[in-house]
Amino acid sequence: MKIIVENKKEEFKILDAVKNLLNKSKLLTLSTSKNNQPYSNTAFYAFDREFNLYIWSEENTLHNKNISKNNKIAINIFESNQTWGSNLQGIQALGNAYSISNKELLKAGFLYLKRFPKSLKLVKNPKNFHNKIFQSKMYRIQLNKIKLFDEKTFGKYETREVIIKR
Repeated sequence: MKIIVENKKEEFKILDAVKNLLNKSKLLTLSTSKNNQPYSNTAFYAFDREFNLYIWSEENTLHNKNISKNNKIAINIFESNQTWGSNLQGIQALGNAYSISNKELLKAGFLYLKRFPKSLKLVKNPKNFHNKIFQSKMYRIQLNKIKLFDEKTFGKYETREVIIKR
């Protein structure tokens, strides 16, 4: 994996801002499409150090059906209590979504359980995220391009971009 930022002098500041916003928020908006018909939904997410996001979802949802036909996605992450005119913070990103393999399930499941400990009431171990009873699967969203809005850190109307080559 190679991370490319516009300004190398700001690389650590930019990556810290992305990680802080990923930590701060727990919900994302996921946009998928099929046959030129867009669709958006919200999902709780966990993430790893390589900017992969993990969501847990029922298999029969429209967004999962869309991903199986076209895995290109867009996401938004932001705190909805921000007020107009304040210093905005948020992430807009592009990437690809994949149903994760059983091999990846342990890592992704532990990340999700750590972030959302109440999910232990339903899932007693990470392998249960792929469960026939819930008809659920865990998905990896592999981000490729991140547009960062963090006016508190970088100033009004300033954005930063991160490209992730895998």
